[in-house]
Amino acid sequence: MYIQYRNIEETKRREEKNEKPWWTSFGDQFNPGRNYTMFGVLAGVRDWPYESENKMFEARGLPDFELGWSARSDLLLYLHEDDTSEGTCTLAQAKRWGEHKIVYHEDGKPWYTEQPDWHSHSWLTTKELAQAYRWYKSRTGYAPCLEYRVLLKTMKALEDGGENEVFVVFWFDN
Repeated sequence: MYIQYRNIEETKRREEKNEKPWWTSFGDQFNPGRNYTMFGVLAGVRDWPYESENKMFEARGLPDFELGWSARSDLLLYLHEDDTSEGTCTLAQAKRWGEHKIVYHEDGKPWYTEQPDWHSHSWLTTKELAQAYRWYKSRTGYAPCLEYRVLLKTMKALEDGGENEVFVVFWFDN
């Protein structure tokens, strides 16, 4: 999970200048732990055989705007023929995973692809995450564990009385 935020006023200023607004990742990856019932509530995944009972949100896919650096760094593999260190792969490898996931640079050269082990990408606003937690408690009788609650409190703090837009983006691994 990755908390993403941006200042509302700064976003307006950038848009008025025809500049692209950006999102910032708050810290790095946040892993509140494996909770398959929670996974079912957040994205309708991994809660077999109860998926239909506990599902509150469907996996939405990635947002249609650019993510902050930390989330983007973990999501993507950059294409290099000579360098296959962490965070990179070759074009041949990427094609085996699916041509539709390869993004090309403006000059037509292959640029990056999504990490093939990640699936069921989704995102939630602060309000939606709070709603999911209430649903979880109504279904299980328990509050989400401390790590999940800290995630929500951090998002609320980042909203800073309406100064920032905040959401959490997440995906699951194989």
